[in-house]
Amino acid sequence: MTGRIWKNINSETSKKIKDYLLKNGGEKQEIKTSYEEWRIRLSDSTFTYYTKGTLYSTASNIEDPLVLCAWQYIDSLIGSIYALPSKDFLIGLDETGKGEIIGDIVLVGVIFPKEVFKEVDLLIGPADTKRHHDFEYWDNILKKLDALKNKGLDFIYEKIPPSHVDKYNLNEIMDISYQRILSIFLRKVEISRCRIVLDDYGIGPILKRFLRFLEQQGAEVIVEQRAEDKYLEAKTASLISKRLREAVIKQINDNLEFQINGLSVGSGNAGDSKTIAWLKEWWKEKKFWPWFVKSSFKTVREIEGKKEKVKKKFLTIDERLLSKEFINEFNNGKLSIEALSVICPHCGSVLKSIEFKISGVKCANKECGKIIENVGITLRYYCGYVLPDSSAIQRNIISRDLNASKFFENFSVILSPIVRRECEGTLQGKKEFEELSKLASIGRIRLENIGEIEDIPDSLTNEERYERIIKDCITYNAILLTGDKSMNTFAVSKNVFTIYNLL
Repeated sequence: MTGRIWKNINSETSKKIKDYLLKNGGEKQEIKTSYEEWRIRLSDSTFTYYTKGTLYSTASNIEDPLVLCAWQYIDSLIGSIYALPSKDFLIGLDETGKGEIIGDIVLVGVIFPKEVFKEVDLLIGPADTKRHHDFEYWDNILKKLDALKNKGLDFIYEKIPPSHVDKYNLNEIMDISYQRILSIFLRKVEISRCRIVLDDYGIGPILKRFLRFLEQQGAEVIVEQRAEDKYLEAKTASLISKRLREAVIKQINDNLEFQINGLSVGSGNAGDSKTIAWLKEWWKEKKFWPWFVKSSFKTVREIEGKKEKVKKKFLTIDERLLSKEFINEFNNGKLSIEALSVICPHCGSVLKSIEFKISGVKCANKECGKIIENVGITLRYYCGYVLPDSSAIQRNIISRDLNASKFFENFSVILSPIVRRECEGTLQGKKEFEELSKLASIGRIRLENIGEIEDIPDSLTNEERYERIIKDCITYNAILLTGDKSMNTFAVSKNVFTIYNLL
């Protein structure tokens, strides 16, 4: 159990708590500062009451029920520091990494039923994402939260890579990402039964429109700055995003490829002297930045000797490229790969598939064939899931792209059982799976294996193979990535959107 903190405790309540602790075996301890009024040791936890009305209990490493009972008693007198549930389901949204020089911005949405509010409160305690802790600290919190998944707690995350932070309007990307997270949650629960809390980063018209729609459907929507201080669901999202970001930072620090002259990247914060020293040494030796450095940040540009500010692109996520049917579904809280089409801005063709090349994405209409700008980033944030078939794996399409155009940067890559079975025994397939695993470990993509290989029959016709892959695309609302012309034709006939790469 992590520690606990309670605030605004008056002297009368303080006396009741003190008496309870002493009556149940607590021992008085000597106070250590003038800010402390009393200290009591109960089992392996120390309860300290401060003159300003704050009570803090250290963690119980042995998770003694005596300490837990004391916490529950204090809660009965004071209540949680967080706003109590006002709906059946609590949804919190928050992010980590906006101000850091190194690494992705990690956006998290968390949902849990009101019945586990107290359990989540006990697990989280006074954990603060603004304070420095090692990775194991954050990992321990996530492991304990994972234990509540069988009681209805779940979370979804999105990552915004440094390359997108450097080029594009950040709030626009965050608006779309949070809307998609909410849409996924709202496929599982009734909108009217939800309280939705969002930390206010300066949300734009896209998300505001969606939040108004949710309110009209009966949801309680709360948008506040520092929402994590008041709402448990927002605090939980904040802590999970911190853990996910720290996992990637740890991978970068441990990777010898990114160490130079004995230096690693440190925390990635602009105030970290270790990070600054690494940046200076890397630029001095290499004269280029790895993928995880936000090169548009002032500190980085000063190291490069540049003074002018970076001008970012606006309207890069362009919903005009997407079919009205898909956008209407999206704005009504639904995601549908079958409703997805791309509208070519040059010829107006409605496309169920687009042609992908490292040089750019082309209109599939042979009479047009022009490059469609911004379609990659638009699909990434409106859809975000891609399922490569065996031909795409054998051609190493995704790994080759991430070393070039970065079209698939931060997509969630779904590996179906039939594709894993067909490719794991081949040289090229094994190589691509290894590359994808490596890319996932450092946070450049998200990799998800679905289903069981053992469930795939020994022999399948081509049509049976296609049907299974298309079914997985529909289940996960994933774009099909293929290098097989007949597979592409079949997918389009089933109304599934595809990206194809025909060499």
